[in-house]
Order: sequence, then C-alpha cells, then structure tokens
Amino acid sequence: MRYERHLFLDNFDASHQKLLSESSVLVAGAGGLGSALLLYLAAAGVGHIGIVDFDVISESNLNRQVLYSYNAIGCLKTQKAAERIKELNPDCRLTVNNIKLTKDSAKDALSGFNIVVDATDNYPARYAIDGACRELGVPFVYGSAEGWGGQLSVFHYKGAGGYSDLYPEMPKASAKPPGVLGPMPGFIGTRQALEVIKIITGIGEVLSGKLMIFDILSNNNMLLNIGK
Repeated sequence: MRYERHLFLDNFDASHQKLLSESSVLVAGAGGLGSALLLYLAAAGVGHIGIVDFDVISESNLNRQVLYSYNAIGCLKTQKAAERIKELNPDCRLTVNNIKLTKDSAKDALSGFNIVVDATDNYPARYAIDGACRELGVPFVYGSAEGWGGQLSVFHYKGAGGYSDLYPEMPKASAKPPGVLGPMPGFIGTRQALEVIKIITGIGEVLSGKLMIFDILSNNNMLLNIGK
C-alpha cells in the first residue's frame, strides 16, 4: 500500500520498487538540500540511506531545513535527521556518520554506496566528494542553491566527467554565507531525489553530461551540454 501510487505509473512496476529497496544512497549534508533529499528518498523506499554531516541545528537553518523543529536547535543534524526518517519509513536502514567531509575522509565515508548526492554548502567538501566518486566509480548527483537560482547535474555516470572537470579552479569562499530563499533548496533537493530514482530504476533521461541552471525569478531556465 505504501508504494501503490508508484505502481500506478506507466512503465513502473514492482521490479522498479524492488530496485529502490535494494539500493544504497549516501546524502552528504543534512541541511536545506539534504532535508528534501532525505525525506523523499526515504518516502520513495530507498532501502539504505547514509547521512554525513557534522553541524548542529541553529535557528537560522529553520527557514529552509524542514527536517527540523524549533525544539531541535542545538542538536546534531545527523541525529535529528535519522529520527525523522525512521518516523517516516521504519523500513529504511540508516548509516549515520557525524564527520566533516574532507579530501582525507571522503573516500571512506562514501565507500559501499551505489550513489552519492551532494547536499553540502561549501567548495572543499564538494571537491572532496567529486574526487572520491571519481576514484570509486560512483555516480555523483550534484545540486546547489543560492539566491534565486540553482544548478543540477549528474557526474561520473555513463561516461560523464566530474565536478572538477566543469569547474577546474576552486572558487574563493565569500566572507559571509550567500542568501537563499527558503523553498529554493527544497526545489533543488527534490530534483536531485528524482535524478537518484531515475538512476536506480533506469527510467527516464538522467542529467549526465548536462547542467541544468534554474533562475526562479525569471523562469528562464537553461539546459547546457557539458560533454563527457
């Protein structure tokens, strides 16, 4: 009964749901992007979800990080995220890693998962994820949300290059965090979850070798071919 609306879809049957239940997906970051990703992946029936984050919940997170309540301020994001996922889908197996992703820690943290999703908010972690996924041969579902826009792509899948191929030079971090409208990370995170499901089930066209750029204010969205 839980997944019957999936089974009402054309070209989606019990075999596809079984693929989801047998899959393992690591979500790197449990903030704004991660909130949407974790909720929808768990609800969709992904069998094993990894969560990596090291931060605690602050009041300024609550405009976009919908996994958390006001009473959770000061608690570890990984702890509260795991609790919420278990409430939503008790059948989902969780691996929780309360660490900071770095060049040295990324490979061990990502090992054993079929797909890695970037829900981080900083460049060093993103490049560390990209390097580990390249070495492990694991698809890397990338998303970012800043201001009134966002980006989405899938790296290291079916011959596609990586994040560092698209952006060879690591940008300098700004002095303060960028502004972002609350729903924007949820919009991008939900799109990332859809890419994950398409990869697992083999249904639809994946954003491999392509970069989707969203401009919410103008609705002038672009799909760019970025090659292999």
